[in-house]
Amino acid sequence: MADSFEIAYLYARVCGAFSKMRLGEAGRELMRNPGGIAALWKLYFNEEPPTIPESKLIFEAERKIIQRSISSFLRLAKPLSDSNAFIHALISKFEITAIKSMLFRLRSGEPRPEEISYTSPVIEQALSAWPRLADMFYDTSYAWMDNSWLDNIALAENKLDRQYYLDLWATASRIPKPKIGAILDLVRWEIAYQNVIWALRIRRYYNMSRQDATSMLVDIKGVDTTSLALQTFDFDIDRLDSFDSWPLRKLLSNQTSARLDVPVLEIRAQEDLFTMVRRALHMHPFSYTPVFCYFKLLEYETSLLLAVLESARLGVTTEQKSEYLWIPGEETA
Repeated sequence: MADSFEIAYLYARVCGAFSKMRLGEAGRELMRNPGGIAALWKLYFNEEPPTIPESKLIFEAERKIIQRSISSFLRLAKPLSDSNAFIHALISKFEITAIKSMLFRLRSGEPRPEEISYTSPVIEQALSAWPRLADMFYDTSYAWMDNSWLDNIALAENKLDRQYYLDLWATASRIPKPKIGAILDLVRWEIAYQNVIWALRIRRYYNMSRQDATSMLVDIKGVDTTSLALQTFDFDIDRLDSFDSWPLRKLLSNQTSARLDVPVLEIRAQEDLFTMVRRALHMHPFSYTPVFCYFKLLEYETSLLLAVLESARLGVTTEQKSEYLWIPGEETA
């Protein structure tokens, strides 16, 4: 079990790593970079790109970005032997993202992917049993999936996300109390914000009711994670001023029209969660909180790198990047 000295050392390492991340102005430099995929490869990895077709180069860059992020996290989290389940639960987000991609390929009748950007024993089993969905995830935590879910990918994605957060909460709750710091509070707010986003999405895009939403939210027994999301059904989604009494109306501060824009609210929610993570990193140095914060910071950085890579593939202009890509953080540690 890591002692207080080791935990303090982990905090120092997280601060050092944060200062070198491509967030804030470093992220903006990436966004302004006019080069293509090869130029981004050199910028990301400080090496010449391999001589392969661009489509393959993009895949290799994505894989390398994700693997580098996971490896960085595992190196730092390695001493925390008494929280292995929580570490695994955090990383399973990459696994779930890969599974979602597989579901879309299966529904479209596409062949088994030759390679995938993230691998694990579960992913390897799924690839070996392709395309028999029930066999792909037999005897895993995703064994509930069968072909019927291909008829409603949105519900399958929602159930995967709910499974992730429920497992994350359960494993975080088992971290020794003297070392948990702000982790439960940070996870609770992330779940609450995710519930808000889901509730607004299903209203905007699927015209679902409050009753429909209830079964699609992450509900933690004894912890209020749903009320802020369910309250959104009391307001007119096409009249922003109707949300004036909503406790989370601060998330509407970057709206630009009288009609609620859900993607814009998602960006504002990300900003607020980043601020919470950034603050907790320094307020709870003698706990496992900085390790959780490091994972979230890596997640923000990875999402940004992948988004810039995708925008280069699509030929998105610098102005469009500024409008649609969120650059987390404006300061160093």
